[in-house]
Amino acid sequence: MERGKYNLIYEYYKCHILFGHLRKGDFLPTIEQIGGTFQVAPQTVRNALKKLQQDHLIDVSPGRHTLVVYETTPEETLQVTQQYYLARKEAIDNIFQVTELLLTPVFRVGTQRLTEQELREILRVCVQKGASIVSISMFCCNRMLDAVQNQLIKSLFADMVSFFQFPYVTSFDEGTSEEYQEYHRALIASCEALDRDGVFQAFMGLQSVTQKVLQGFIDDTFRTVAMPNQVSFHWQTYRDRPQHCHTLAARIIYRLIKGEYTEGERLPSYENMALEFAVSVNTARRTVGLLRDMGLIHSINGVGNQIQFSAPNWEKLRRPSIQKNILMAKESIEFLLFTAEEVIDKELLKLDEKQTCKLKNILTDSKSLCGLEAIVLVTEYILIFHPFTSFFETYGKLLEFLLFTYPFMSDQPQTRDFSHSAVIEKLTRALDEKDTDLFAQGYIELLHDVGAKIEHTAYLLQNI
Repeated sequence: MERGKYNLIYEYYKCHILFGHLRKGDFLPTIEQIGGTFQVAPQTVRNALKKLQQDHLIDVSPGRHTLVVYETTPEETLQVTQQYYLARKEAIDNIFQVTELLLTPVFRVGTQRLTEQELREILRVCVQKGASIVSISMFCCNRMLDAVQNQLIKSLFADMVSFFQFPYVTSFDEGTSEEYQEYHRALIASCEALDRDGVFQAFMGLQSVTQKVLQGFIDDTFRTVAMPNQVSFHWQTYRDRPQHCHTLAARIIYRLIKGEYTEGERLPSYENMALEFAVSVNTARRTVGLLRDMGLIHSINGVGNQIQFSAPNWEKLRRPSIQKNILMAKESIEFLLFTAEEVIDKELLKLDEKQTCKLKNILTDSKSLCGLEAIVLVTEYILIFHPFTSFFETYGKLLEFLLFTYPFMSDQPQTRDFSHSAVIEKLTRALDEKDTDLFAQGYIELLHDVGAKIEHTAYLLQNI
């Protein structure tokens, strides 16, 4: 995560210099201030500043302030800003909708978990000299996400910030924006009163101001500047190391759940797998080895690799990369729990009769499946509620992490006081009654059950 924060700090200040928010002769905040804003160690900040200096954007003098040395004209900064955001117009329109669904509920939970000390820290940032909508928002976001304690969510936020550059348009002036001033005063007053609901409302007000300013800037640019090639948003969940074989394993497990592979069936050869999934032969070979350790594949000399279920080889699976994926699965469940109500709310009512009937059939088929299989199939169908590319990518990544735990689920005991069939019936009844609250309740019960089993899997991997 530190590597991701290093890149985030570098891109953040690089763009703010190129966008003209920071000009030649301006000083960057101190290392301690930057570290506090981004919640990173001083060395991470120094590494980012070193790269900025190598790019001739700043000058770092030991014991002194960091000085911006890059010189540009207002015309050049405007052109750079216009090209940057116009190239991301389609993705930004998409991500604003996804952010409302996925990050807003997390910020709400995080705000409620803030301590009195953390509220006072937000207050200090709000009233300090030179505070801007960018610095205040960034500090609040990091504090709220720290309170949630989910690295997967933090990595999504970091990638979104890198994509948006926590947008700052030089034409926006906090001093003349009455709307900004109103939310700024409300945030200060709420922090002083230790009113977490008020803090959340004021914080969301600041985000709405940022969104309107950026969308207005993009719309104005779109009328006068030719549209460049579009840049897509990607969530770099595997930031620290390649995970091709883990991703491929999840894809094969998905085919098992969907019934495209059945027990007793032979997998294609390594060469054919490599062609089909666009990976190397070595990746296909390592993937089969991983699935064999998971108890999903049996290799027969001279015959090939056959799908055959058995107990996982816990000893071989106790390597750090596997344990990290199990942790990411736990965090995926948390993420789905935070966002379930927001994602399901109202959209369930938009299903037409044909779509409702299909989902009910999926639920009926899920009665004979384990909870994870039901979650995968239902969540996959939920994706049609929100046909945004970024939503598909985000929820798709969460499902990938959950799929990775599938081989560990079958032999685990039923969670106490949980009835899989009763939950499926609740979801079906919710569809008949068009009751989004009831559907969300049943979906959340499934998530809790699978989350408990993933916790048990993590325990077994550490102790067997």
